[in-house]
Amino acid sequence: MAKYGTFMTPNLFGSKFFMGTVVKKYKENPLHFLMGIWGSAFAILINRVLGVSNSQNKGPTMEEELENIRLRQIVSNDSDSDDESQGPKGSENPQSHEQTSQESWVQRMFMALVGDSALFNTREGRAGKVHNFMLGLNLNTCYPLSPFIGVSTQESVEDDDVDTAVTDPNEFDRILEPLDVKSKKIHVVDSGLTFNLPYPLILRPQRGVDLIISFDFSARPSDSSPPFKEILLAEKWAKMNNLPFPKIDPNVFDREGLKECYVFKPKNPASEIDCPTIIHFVLANINFRNYKAPGVPRETQEEKDFADFDIFDDPDSPFSTFNFQYSNEAFNRLHDLMEFNTLNNLDVCIIHKGIFRCSVEFSDLYIHHLRVLSSILIIVINF
Repeated sequence: MAKYGTFMTPNLFGSKFFMGTVVKKYKENPLHFLMGIWGSAFAILINRVLGVSNSQNKGPTMEEELENIRLRQIVSNDSDSDDESQGPKGSENPQSHEQTSQESWVQRMFMALVGDSALFNTREGRAGKVHNFMLGLNLNTCYPLSPFIGVSTQESVEDDDVDTAVTDPNEFDRILEPLDVKSKKIHVVDSGLTFNLPYPLILRPQRGVDLIISFDFSARPSDSSPPFKEILLAEKWAKMNNLPFPKIDPNVFDREGLKECYVFKPKNPASEIDCPTIIHFVLANINFRNYKAPGVPRETQEEKDFADFDIFDDPDSPFSTFNFQYSNEAFNRLHDLMEFNTLNNLDVCIIHKGIFRCSVEFSDLYIHHLRVLSSILIIVINF
């Protein structure tokens, strides 16, 4: 972990450590356990749905999705219930009454299942638990992600650099809090709860990354919503850790509208030689509706119907974060959409990749990182 200046091979994750040495090696954790940790945001967010959290975050995306989709699926699995067949009488709106009754019934049932569970309401009941690999070590206050620079804090980021889209005071709450090196076990959860892009893995200057192609599949309130929430958080995180990151201008959405990909460059490439350029793909169905391949228009009605779909505005929410089962049509639509968007903007990737290969070839940065075989092109994909 870069935060502590420590490293272990994946097969040792979960083994017993003391003072940095393996004292008891266990069998490598199975993939399903790791996937449970990576996707544990679902379990953590349930407490917010039940009204347990004190967070003032008004963002509707994940909490409302979980309440309106995941819980509603429980109702659909019990649609033959006798209670649902009894409609209200009188002048009251039957459809509205039925929906209200279902929602209240679901809430009562869900609270009965998990609301009073002592295990579920503890961190241990909702997070992965492994042996503490830091047991017995002495920690500095904080280990900088770049050993050549200091560490900033959330409060020290200049006001001009903080966009209004990411002003929640709890965004990086307790992010610099050190691990308890006396605890025998630790709880690990989905890092996407902080922000849903894995930029921290590739932003360390030792990697010498010049060009990042990222695919952000994070949920948005609607198809027309600005798609920069997560990358703005990544920018703020980078500034807190004094790591080079291009300025993310959310106003590009007002100037250029929704696009399949956006390019963010350093303001002064000559002086910001460590700052990467980011080609940022977002989830958007724009040209795919009319073209089955770049420059090849759709002809048959079947082809047009296949591509005529919304991603976040669809009332059935087939692409919800909390929908774990995709129909064949939904899977093919999403797969073909992103394949098309990538191919449709391939010229953007090739141009920027070529530029950086030429510019880096004669720079000191390239010579410095050639010894460690740094990669010029890094791809980040996140769902």
